Amino acid sequence: MNRSAEFAGVRRLELAVGRVLRLGITASSVCFGLGLALALSRVDVELARPVLTTGLIILLATPIARVAVSAVDYAREHDWLFVALTLIVLLELAASVVAALYGPL
Repeated sequence: MNRSAEFAGVRRLELAVGRVLRLGITASSVCFGLGLALALSRVDVELARPVLTTGLIILLATPIARVAVSAVDYAREHDWLFVALTLIVLLELAASVVAALYGPL
């Protein structure tokens, strides 16, 4: 692969990861803001909790989505070593979530 194509691939990955991170942070911030406003205004306290929970889940899922986007991009580049390493990281993240949700308290 020539240097120009390599640079273009890195730039495309950076842009994709940046979009994922911006979307995740924006969506979670909107949920946090709305949930906080609902809780503080006491307009709909029952709705505030699921909105805040959704914001937290989106915030926690954002780095996981970033790793998934990286794996897809590495696969498009046929960089199988980094695909394998990225998938290992994804499996470790998934195992951590499962352990946190279903492990002993």
